Amino acid sequence: MAKRGRPKGSLNKKTLEKMVQEKEQEVSLEKADAVLTKQVSPPSAVDDAADVMSGYEKPLGETQKKVLDGPDEKSKTRTVADLPRNPSIVEILGLVEETKGKQSKVDILKQFTGRNDVKYALKAAFDPRVVFTLPEGLPDGFVIGDPDTPEGAMDMAPERFIRVFKRMQYWVEGGSAQASQSKREEIYLNTLRSLEKSEAEFLVAIKDKTMPFKSVTKEICELAGFDLSPK
Repeated sequence: MAKRGRPKGSLNKKTLEKMVQEKEQEVSLEKADAVLTKQVSPPSAVDDAADVMSGYEKPLGETQKKVLDGPDEKSKTRTVADLPRNPSIVEILGLVEETKGKQSKVDILKQFTGRNDVKYALKAAFDPRVVFTLPEGLPDGFVIGDPDTPEGAMDMAPERFIRVFKRMQYWVEGGSAQASQSKREEIYLNTLRSLEKSEAEFLVAIKDKTMPFKSVTKEICELAGFDLSPK
């Protein structure tokens, strides 16, 4: 008579239920991993290599940073081509002032030897033969420059030095324009009121035989071809 009971090696009911539960949990975890894998792409081989190499990269030096950032507009060297179409005497001499190197300054001025306003201005500042007959200083409370003209906006001012420079013939000894002393002074003060401020300040400076642009010297002007000394 055969023996009753479980076959050899068979599992009881509780063990089977436990195994089923574990299998179901395993399947649930695999599904969850699959969802996460779709949402977050695994890093590529290139990304892995970049992460490894980043640990060996040296920080950029200042020179390398400047090269990568490109040229700095503020440090760009300006030339005559960067000036306005009809630059004022102040803009011309301002460019000479900021340009480095004696010969470079001379080369800039050489391009304006044909400008009469530049000739008059440099002679007024440097040539001892030009003697002004105007009194020193300005009247108390006198304000130079047109108050309605933004500073630096020469073209917006009622007058520009390039158009009024010949009035200096009223203000120097032996000038071809004749007028009484009071009339000369009146023309001078009205001119200062009508110019843009920087041009008006420049006119005051050269009337007093000074050059506000310190690196614009008599030597440099003469090397450029301006006649500023008695022969």
